[in-house]
Amino acid sequence: MTKLSSTENFVDQIVKQELGHKKTIPSKKGYIQLSNLLKELNQPKDAMHVLQEGLQLYPTSIQLHHAIWTFYSKHNIQNGKLKHIPRTIKRCLQKRPIGFFNLLENILLKKHLYVTYLSLIKMRLQENPHQIDLLSKVIQQLLNIGYFEETIPYFETLKTLAKDSKSLARLNMKIGMVHILSGKFEEAEKQFSYCREEFSNILSDIYPDNFEKLVIFNNGESSIEYYKYIYPTKSVVATFDAIDKTDKDKPFAYKILKKQAVDLISLRRRTLKNYHQDISREDYYEVIKKFAPYYDKKFAYGTSLGGYNALFLGSMIPDCKIIAMAPRNPAHPIYGTKERKTTKFIHPLSHPINKDIQPIVFFDPKEKIDNPYITKEIMQSYPNGVYKEFYCAGHRVPTYLRETGVLKEIVSLFLEEKPIPDYDRKLHRKSAEYHRVLGIHCRRHNKLRWALDLANKSVELAPKYDRSLALRIEILQKLKRYDECIAYANEAIEIHPELAKFYILLADAYEGKGNLIKAIEVLKSANKKIKSGKLKEKLNTMKKQIK
Repeated sequence: MTKLSSTENFVDQIVKQELGHKKTIPSKKGYIQLSNLLKELNQPKDAMHVLQEGLQLYPTSIQLHHAIWTFYSKHNIQNGKLKHIPRTIKRCLQKRPIGFFNLLENILLKKHLYVTYLSLIKMRLQENPHQIDLLSKVIQQLLNIGYFEETIPYFETLKTLAKDSKSLARLNMKIGMVHILSGKFEEAEKQFSYCREEFSNILSDIYPDNFEKLVIFNNGESSIEYYKYIYPTKSVVATFDAIDKTDKDKPFAYKILKKQAVDLISLRRRTLKNYHQDISREDYYEVIKKFAPYYDKKFAYGTSLGGYNALFLGSMIPDCKIIAMAPRNPAHPIYGTKERKTTKFIHPLSHPINKDIQPIVFFDPKEKIDNPYITKEIMQSYPNGVYKEFYCAGHRVPTYLRETGVLKEIVSLFLEEKPIPDYDRKLHRKSAEYHRVLGIHCRRHNKLRWALDLANKSVELAPKYDRSLALRIEILQKLKRYDECIAYANEAIEIHPELAKFYILLADAYEGKGNLIKAIEVLKSANKKIKSGKLKEKLNTMKKQIK
């Protein structure tokens, strides 16, 4: 059993006390303890607000008055002392909403104490069984930890509280999804049939993308979203996000797949610094094992980090067809990128050898990071895979395929389980990504004139593509054509005012011309508008030069 930290012990103690208190109004002692915990967690404002709230409920408590007076003195809050008694009286009269439980629940979630969190919410529900936000919290947490069947009574209670047909339709769809998750497929079909008949006239208004969504796993960093197509389907695609996506965006390939009459299981991440080392193959299988048999056809699809996971996790789905584009995990200690220096890699260094599946892997054999990983690791782990090479597609293979006009066809053929042909290489003429990548290769070999021609062609094909715009400026820097650099950098800033790299390139151009003062002005101005560690670092470096 994992030993709890002192903070976890402390928060566990507070929750047990409040559960024993058996009231939705916190105890006096609970307020003092939660305040002390928040101080430990370096949240002094919240600690102060908790004590102030406690006095709203217990205005005659000597312990709470002493605790908050001590807090004001320790933090030298003279204004707090002066307003202490008037504020206490005012809050008693106003009776503001209690925030104690919200703060406590946030701590429990941050510390991943999910079962304790659930106990606290259920306790609060006993006194307020029809409070919609508490019902929703219980449902979501039960889904997060895989207690799917337990959500049904709470959904049924929500149905009795629904105020309109749209809310009722969505709740019924979600109940059908929960039946699938629980392995009760007949009940699910009955539920979906009822929804399509009862709410046929409003379904298209409720679901413009034809999907209902549930989050069916969440460990605080990684989550799994389940998208149910509202019309009959027995096909599902497990999608895995690329390196530049978080759960604030739509899942990978959402735009294409929403038109394909399939359900989605999408692995998401809370931050860009998460490389899914917090979820194992066993964790993933535990979520999908009961409802995978519902589907006749199962697919996994991803690119980059998503391509890695399409293979690593998607191969856990029985009878699953996989397409992985440029698969790699940046945190891999041997084949990763700069992220490998700061991220702990917990997954096995090699995928388990699997001779039973034939994943389709797309990659650029000229890509200096992808090629070694795919040839030395992926091909060994999946010896019966189909490996398709796209020269100078770079790492962004889906971008290349979309620009050449074949991506939609590839996805359709894949979902129809038809062979994917070898496409005419001449199609690369349409791709800005191809010209950009080939330009990078030329620059690497000091063929700067060729590199510039290719960068210009890339910009011509995709005038707003930031990587092509940046490459053109970088090549002109090497050619010492600083006036053109300045002109193109300013144009790029107009198109992408939020991207730090163009301000840095503009500053570099002024520095190249010998105008360091102007370069610093550019960076200072940019630093006020956007947050960027690289921009600040560049500014500090230039400031040192002028000294």
